[in-house]
Amino acid sequence: MLKLMMKTESVIDLKRLAPGTKCPVMVTKIPPQIQKELDVWVNESKKFKNSPLAELKAHENVGYGDGKKHNSYQCSISPHLIEQSFWLAWVLRLTAKYLGRDHRSFKLRKWDGHFDGYDIWTNFAYKGDDNPTHNHAGLLSGVMYYKNHGHPTIFDEYGIGYDGEDGTMVMFPSSTLHHVEPQIINKERITLAFNIDSGDGIKFNNGECD
Repeated sequence: MLKLMMKTESVIDLKRLAPGTKCPVMVTKIPPQIQKELDVWVNESKKFKNSPLAELKAHENVGYGDGKKHNSYQCSISPHLIEQSFWLAWVLRLTAKYLGRDHRSFKLRKWDGHFDGYDIWTNFAYKGDDNPTHNHAGLLSGVMYYKNHGHPTIFDEYGIGYDGEDGTMVMFPSSTLHHVEPQIINKERITLAFNIDSGDGIKFNNGECD
């Protein structure tokens, strides 16, 4: 039992992206078992993207939603895949470690768009695609780098970028402004993003957790 607990603790690991700065972004490696779950999720998302009915699954802020054809595509991950995953328990415990609270204080945010399900999605991007400065809904957000080719995410307020090593994840307060510059290389870029909420009214105040 002790050996099992030690293995679990070893994957609940967060490090500051920029130690010695006020940048609140944390980074962690995605465990192999979790990575296998992401493989399944990405394969499902590819089926949606490549379907003749792809528009029906596309999020409205990219892809087809504005009536114009884009290279990029974004779609939600099916709820049953999330609910059956180790990923959900893992990310809630990382959230608890980040904020110094019990993991039961947090939950994966519900998607408030026109789809039922959770606020977690797959991003596909190609040469010329970018993601302008934005922030997220929720308390804490994350980006998982699946096939990134070293393309950086820039955290605007801190002037700090992360090259997004494949198999890693960043977590940050959802209000943190960030963007992705236009993609130069002619390769498919795949990331997954999500938003966490608090069930106990926890919020950030001037960068600190109340």
